[in-house]
Amino acid sequence: MTRAARLLEAAAACVALLLGVLIATGGLTVAGRSFTRADEFVILLAVIVALRALAAPLRLPTVAPARLAILGAAAYALVMGFIVVTRHVALRTHALDLGYYVQVVWSMAAGLGAYVTFPPMDAWGDHLSPVLYFLMPLAWVAPGAIGLLVVQTLVLAAGALAVFGYAARRLGPAPAAAGLALLFLVNPSLHGINIRDIHPQAFAITLIVAAALAFDAGRYAWCAVALALTLACREDAAIAVVGFGIWLAAARGRWWLGAAVAVASALLLAVDLKYVMPLFRGEPYPHLHRHAYLGSSVGEILLNIVARPWRWVPVALTGGKIVYLLVMLLPLGFLPLLAPRVLVAALPALAVNLLSVDPVLANFRSQYQAFVLPFLMLAAVDGYARIREWRRAVAVLAFGFFASIVLTARTTNDLMVTRWRLDAGQRAAYSLMRQIPRDAAVSANERLAPHLAARRQIFIYPAGAGISEYVLDVEPVLRAQPANGYREIGRAGGWILFQRGR
Repeated sequence: MTRAARLLEAAAACVALLLGVLIATGGLTVAGRSFTRADEFVILLAVIVALRALAAPLRLPTVAPARLAILGAAAYALVMGFIVVTRHVALRTHALDLGYYVQVVWSMAAGLGAYVTFPPMDAWGDHLSPVLYFLMPLAWVAPGAIGLLVVQTLVLAAGALAVFGYAARRLGPAPAAAGLALLFLVNPSLHGINIRDIHPQAFAITLIVAAALAFDAGRYAWCAVALALTLACREDAAIAVVGFGIWLAAARGRWWLGAAVAVASALLLAVDLKYVMPLFRGEPYPHLHRHAYLGSSVGEILLNIVARPWRWVPVALTGGKIVYLLVMLLPLGFLPLLAPRVLVAALPALAVNLLSVDPVLANFRSQYQAFVLPFLMLAAVDGYARIREWRRAVAVLAFGFFASIVLTARTTNDLMVTRWRLDAGQRAAYSLMRQIPRDAAVSANERLAPHLAARRQIFIYPAGAGISEYVLDVEPVLRAQPANGYREIGRAGGWILFQRGR
């Protein structure tokens, strides 16, 4: 080992120690400068480790690839599970989307149907997610948000095992198969999706990879089950299954089967949006507004994409959208570009994001990457298969890991004690929430709504005022929008609890 390598190892050890201290204490002063964010140290540590790898080869412990993939999935589930649960406990989750799905699952379990009051409506008229029926037992055993957050985390962690299985079939039981599974687990889009409350479409990430694995293994019935479950995640998950049809055709040469899957999924989406969901909602499907400049229906949008490209080219080819594409490819070492026949399967989901006027769809850490990420991961595996004999192939994976760590470093901020240790105001909020009966209608602050959503009526204040028996919000909001007709029954830590006057 060279002297430079030893110095870099010592530096990495020091930075890792400082990172541990920062996470445990929430603050650190080095050379007169204060640090309150763990991601700065994570990025510095990644740079030092990268330099150390360039200085001399790293000696990694020998672990069986399958065991490494399992250990990685377990570590992800534990760490990310801790993050999502503590975020919720520290009142850092939201009425939309966590409280929304807590109430939907509770309502179905209570025999009331998929009803929600954010605002009052049948949830299937907003998003058609029958996969939530499988989560009803959680509402019977442990109603509330934590069970949903843990299940989502476990499903995403299982995606690494599906990636490993798919990669092992393409590469054999090679260490690279485990490396690709671990690359999936550190993907910044995966982290962003996992942390952003609950989104049923997130399940599609694991399900699409599992469907590809099942197809390659000749388990066609299991492939069909995975695709059916994907369609049950949400109405627009049909876009991901259209992509899978393209994968069957372009990557596996099953042109007629792929075309049948794609066409059937597109028809299902059209029927859901035109007939099924308006039946539940009592009005047209509400979520095409992000593409309204192209038309008011799926057919009109598709027609204008083909016939009037001048409408969408200025929207899709902006600098921000190009950066979005680069940032989606960086964490995978640009490997998907080496497998264009697989990568083309991501085009339907990418088109939805690129043609949208809503910038959140082109945010690489948003839930809207759930239909893009699985195809990028499949393409990364097939791309690596093309360069596996190249002596620098491992360096490409290493680059992907480095880019992933830099882009997802912010996730480590949620491990800091200051992010999950409750302060006086948060403890006061819990004290006041305990005074509200479980069956009472409530209008509350949106950060409290996920904790109170396992009931028939829950609103975000001032919505539901006059209908609700209780109102709970912070003092500034209640001063600006007084709860008329209510009497104060509790006040603590900047929160005020009102009960409707009798």
